[in-house]
Amino acid sequence: MIFCSLIYILIAVPFRYFFPILYVSELRPASALPPVFGMLFGPWGALGAAIGNMVADIIAGYPPEIYILGFIAQFFYGYISYKLWYGLKITDKITPPRINNVKSLIKFIIVILIASTVMSILLGLLLESLNIANIASPSTLMFEFNNFDFSMILGVLIINLANFYNIKMYKPKKSKKTYFSPKLSDISLILATIIGISYAIYSLFMPPISNNYIITLIVYILVFIYLLRPITEKIEDKISFIKISLTEKIISFFLIIGAIMATLTGIVAFYTDPTSISNTSEFWGIIYINISVVLIIFYIMSVLFLWYIEKNITTPIESISEITDDYTNDDDNIENSEKIISEIKKFTEDKGEIGILANSLEKMIINLENYMEKLRKVTSEKERINTELDIAKKIQESILPNKFPAFPNKVEFDVYAMSKSAEKVGGDFYDFFLIDENHLAIVIADVSDKGIPAALFMMIAKTLIKSNLLNENTPDEAFFNANNQLCEDNDQNMFVTAWMGVLEIDTGKFTFVNAGHNPPILKDNEKSVWLKSSPGFVLGSIKDIKYLQNKITLKPGDRLLLYTDGVTEAINNKEEFFGEKRLIETFDKKGDSQIKEVLDSIKDDIDLFAGDIDQFDDITMLILEYKKE
Repeated sequence: MIFCSLIYILIAVPFRYFFPILYVSELRPASALPPVFGMLFGPWGALGAAIGNMVADIIAGYPPEIYILGFIAQFFYGYISYKLWYGLKITDKITPPRINNVKSLIKFIIVILIASTVMSILLGLLLESLNIANIASPSTLMFEFNNFDFSMILGVLIINLANFYNIKMYKPKKSKKTYFSPKLSDISLILATIIGISYAIYSLFMPPISNNYIITLIVYILVFIYLLRPITEKIEDKISFIKISLTEKIISFFLIIGAIMATLTGIVAFYTDPTSISNTSEFWGIIYINISVVLIIFYIMSVLFLWYIEKNITTPIESISEITDDYTNDDDNIENSEKIISEIKKFTEDKGEIGILANSLEKMIINLENYMEKLRKVTSEKERINTELDIAKKIQESILPNKFPAFPNKVEFDVYAMSKSAEKVGGDFYDFFLIDENHLAIVIADVSDKGIPAALFMMIAKTLIKSNLLNENTPDEAFFNANNQLCEDNDQNMFVTAWMGVLEIDTGKFTFVNAGHNPPILKDNEKSVWLKSSPGFVLGSIKDIKYLQNKITLKPGDRLLLYTDGVTEAINNKEEFFGEKRLIETFDKKGDSQIKEVLDSIKDDIDLFAGDIDQFDDITMLILEYKKE
């Protein structure tokens, strides 16, 4: 309220000094403020404008009867506009003032036209009652033009700025208790207008009525009854974030053009030889008429043009934009787009660009829905495959010995192993088992491929190697037989590198054979060395390959580390390999620890070396420690 009063005073006072028209009136741009403040801030805005008007009248030196009755008239002016805005249901929804479509623009024009007319009647009757001017005089018509013109020039811009800067507005509540019905209130305003206009027409041809104050009192009472009109419609909330639509931008552009045209018209009229017009009131009346004619013509043409633009261009574009936004932000619409397509079809019959846009959007949605359906099938199939791979991984892990200590009743040796696949399942494997009570077999192998094919080939190779050894074959014979069996029906030309050794537990004699695999590392009490031998050919490629056996004798405390190439070929972000040198250094450094700690330490060093580089090959290691004295 205080803010509204100050704004009114700052605008009204300068014009009262520099542009007087009557001794109780002046050029009044401030006339745009009461209806706008009333619509924006309700009764508090109307009251603030009325107080500002009264203070400006007092500063200008107007008599008390003028500024008191002027206070009442200005309050009525602002409050009527407020009631009209929330009482007229021209738009689909009643919201706080916002000119964002043609209907709201028409509503604003109607509100200002009615409020300006009622205000001019109230002021005309007031001036006639005080014997200052007749209600049918040019002064009354000038009040009408002044209020209408400045409201259309400044008022619309103020409302748009208030929305643009998201100024908090007064939102009335729906009335629970009413003193008058809405229809009675509307009728009272209509009667007040009819009585005022009729009396003005009567005064043009007949002498003034001596007791015209009775008519003035009746009109004021009827207007007051309208001010008590209840709010019967639900008022929609003003959204906290104002999205300026395309329609609103175009309307704002036209409003600015109209304000500029009206202002220029007034300036041109002001400087057009005023010497021929001796009466100041008549002079300003002509200026107002010129401005009003320009505004009326401009707004009639603008409303028609904007109506066409809104109906055929901006509303379809905004509707399609909202449909697209809802579609892209709602997963349900992507999965079920029938409703969206039905909304788009409202625009597909258009022969212009809107129709092309709508048809393109419809095709895009249909294609996207088909893609989503295919994607769902692919995703479902992928999930099924992942589930099966998880099961395959568990099966593969279960066939590798994974309980440690592996032979708790055997104190002559200890064995530990680990394997980590680069994918769900892998082609590396290890194995250790007792052939009999005095012979332990250890195996490590690496299939040429990865994934499911390698996993299947690995399971076959593991089974064949073990079964051949258990059939009392020597290591070289086991590899020979397993190789021939793997070559059968090997249409994929897969192969496996393998290293196998058999320990005679009571003597420490160790017989081993290599089928193209990395040589293991042997650590005794002094140092670690590569246990090299002539590598034979890989398993599964060529039949009837002979494999050479090698023999050594393990001493108590000796340790043998078997590994696959995923260990030495682990890579870091500098594209460096972990390498054999780092492996043997790590093995030497941790060689006296428990064998599990040794393998864990090697794996930790590999992970630290690789950093954030993904593992690209399977990593498998096995360590055997001979303990027998």
